[in-house]
Amino acid sequence: MVTYRLRALEPGDLGVLLSWENNPSHWIAGQRTSPFSKDTLEKYIAASGRDFWETGQMRWVLCEAYADRPLGLIDVFGAKRLHLRAEVGILIAPEMRGQGLARAGMRLLQAWTRDYAMLETLSAQVYTDNAPALATFTQAGFTRSGTWQRWVKTPQGWKDVALFQWSPDR
Repeated sequence: MVTYRLRALEPGDLGVLLSWENNPSHWIAGQRTSPFSKDTLEKYIAASGRDFWETGQMRWVLCEAYADRPLGLIDVFGAKRLHLRAEVGILIAPEMRGQGLARAGMRLLQAWTRDYAMLETLSAQVYTDNAPALATFTQAGFTRSGTWQRWVKTPQGWKDVALFQWSPDR
């Protein structure tokens, strides 16, 4: 059985980060409209070693337990210290999708959330037409708490967004 781990960004991740972040098909999920420069991502990686509560965000690289090859990214962002909450987003390498990596990464993130960040709540916004992401968050124990209708305009038209929440105490 393959096991996984989350690790911090490293300078060697620059190539894959450029590839994933600058793939226009990924922009819609992050609501981005233009690519990142190499310089910008180099600076981002260099600054990523700061503490989660200092920056309010953390980007994890999902990889096999005994290998460093990036299989995906898990972002925790928008952290609010006063309310002990943050948002989460997941990107799995296109060639690795459908293998349960998002669920494995989410379990690891939930353990970090509970044991180290001590967050009360994680939330996620998921397009209602993204069946794999809806299933991932549901299987990870997130509760769907509502839907924003016609929330994001895309080249294909308006998208509805499902709102999910998870708490380690529930």
